[in-house]
Amino acid sequence: MEEKRVHVNEKYKDSIFCILYQDDKERQLELYNSVSGKNYTNADDLQVVTLKHAIYMGMKNDLAFLIADDLHLYEHQSTVNPNMSLRLLHYISKEYEGLVESRKLYGKEAVELPTPYFVVFYNGTTKYPERKILRLSDLYKASYEGKAESDGNGVKVEDQSSDSEKIGDILEKESPFLELKVLVVNINPGQNKEFLKECTTLQEYMEYVVRVRRYRAKMELEQAVNRAVDECIKEGILEDFLRKNKAEVVAMSIFEYNEKEVMDYIREEEREIMRDQVNHLCRLLLNEKRYDDLERSTRDRDYQEQLFKEYGIDIVCEGEETF
Repeated sequence: MEEKRVHVNEKYKDSIFCILYQDDKERQLELYNSVSGKNYTNADDLQVVTLKHAIYMGMKNDLAFLIADDLHLYEHQSTVNPNMSLRLLHYISKEYEGLVESRKLYGKEAVELPTPYFVVFYNGTTKYPERKILRLSDLYKASYEGKAESDGNGVKVEDQSSDSEKIGDILEKESPFLELKVLVVNINPGQNKEFLKECTTLQEYMEYVVRVRRYRAKMELEQAVNRAVDECIKEGILEDFLRKNKAEVVAMSIFEYNEKEVMDYIREEEREIMRDQVNHLCRLLLNEKRYDDLERSTRDRDYQEQLFKEYGIDIVCEGEETF
C-alpha cells in the first residue's frame, strides 16, 4: 500500500532551535530537567510527540513530549506575541486528538489525560519581563482580571449553590470556563541566569545568537554568521552540533535574520498607514462634531472599524507579531 504523505507548506522552515532539539533526546531531557526541576537520567523515559509534519493556523509546533504523566509543549520565539495561549490551545487539541481514541469520548468512563505544561523561550530584542504568564482569558473580550481562580478540585455545582441560584449567576461566577496558561521564559543575557546554568545547550545557543547580533552591527550578515559559527566551534560552544550542521545553520541564520528585518520594515510601513487612517477619521468626526463617536472610537476597535466603513476609508491591518 502506498504510504500517505501529508502536504507541508514549505515556506515554514524549521528554526535552529528546532534542529538543535528535534532529534536529540539527551538535549531534550536536559531541557526538561532544567524546566521542571526534576533529575531524570534515562532519555528513553521521554516520548517525543512533536507535531512534525502538520501545520495548523499557519504555525508549526516546535517541541512536545510525554514523560511520566505529563505532556510538555515548548516553543521558541524571537518576537513578542500575546496570542501564544491561543496557538498552544490548537496544539494541545491536536495532541489529545492523537492520544485518545475518539470512541472513548462517548464512553461512561472518564478519559485519563496527561497533564499539559506550556513554556515559551523568548530571545527577541524587544524588552520583555524575565518571566511572564500568558492566559487564554486575557484574549477574551470580557475581562476576568481580579476573578478568583478555580481551586481545580472539580466540586459539583450543586455543592456550591442553592436551588434558587440562577443559572446565569453560576455561569458568571465560574467564568472563564476555558483557560490555558503559558509560561514565557526570557533567555536573553542577564535573564534567568540560574535556569540557563542548568541548561548548557540553551545557554550555548544564546551565546551563538548574541554573537551573530553583535557582529551583524559591524559587518555583512553572511560574514557575521560565519564568524559566529567559526568562533563557537573553536571555543567549544555547541561544537558538535555546529560542525555537523554548519551549512544548514549558516543558511538558516541568514534566512531568519533577513526575514525579521523585512517583516519589521513592513510592520513599520503598516503602522504609518494606520496612523494616517486614524487621523483622517478623527478629522472627519471633528468636522461633523461627532464628539461622542470620536471618543467611543478610541476605546472600541469594532466601532472604529464601522466608522472606517461608513466613511469609505480602506483599512490596512497591521501585520501579526510572530514572536
